[in-house]
Amino acid sequence: MATIALDIGGTKIASAIFFPDGSMMFNRKRLLKGRTGHEVGKLAADILAKLLTVARRSRIHVDGIGVCIPGIVYSQTNRVWAPNIPGWDNYPLYEELRSVTPPGIEIYIDSDRTCYMYGEMWQGAAKECHSAIFIAVGTGIGAGIIIDGHVLHGANDIIGATGWMALQPPYREEYDACGCFEYYASGNGIGARVRDAVRANKAYKGKLRQKPICRISAYDVF
Repeated sequence: MATIALDIGGTKIASAIFFPDGSMMFNRKRLLKGRTGHEVGKLAADILAKLLTVARRSRIHVDGIGVCIPGIVYSQTNRVWAPNIPGWDNYPLYEELRSVTPPGIEIYIDSDRTCYMYGEMWQGAAKECHSAIFIAVGTGIGAGIIIDGHVLHGANDIIGATGWMALQPPYREEYDACGCFEYYASGNGIGARVRDAVRANKAYKGKLRQKPICRISAYDVF
């Protein structure tokens, strides 16, 4: 038995085939390269179809598919919202993936923050823990929360969307797209704030001046 996993992020899709002991094969990453909306959904479906073919040719029985997305999954409809993927507002991701998946193989979609928490409880730092919190910082910011062995989803399935946590007044229009905390402290936010600082400080002659400002990212900060 095996499970296919797709980790859909704001800039890439990571994928692999996992076995019950935590080992994996065919670990791959594909960059989104500016794709939006249905283009991202089609890329995810193409990756899934390829993994299903690899499993079939390798005589690996796939009994489930797990998908995490950088946003909210509406549990009643399986549609998704992801602020870092333009066009993913009530997007029918489940239907897109179902179209390339044989009958009898279940597809489970959840927020990345929740999936990361599951992973830590299965094979990571939260193993044997009944209650834990996982904070994810990448293109966005989110928290997966498990209490007494149960994942918390909250009203409208948005619990753990910590990127939208307010920090201090005044409210700025820029927060509308990603949230206040995420605007400052996510991977994208850190890079953007550093670019702003370098532009503003004309006297700065440090290491970050060695590359075009538009190419400075959070990787350069750390």
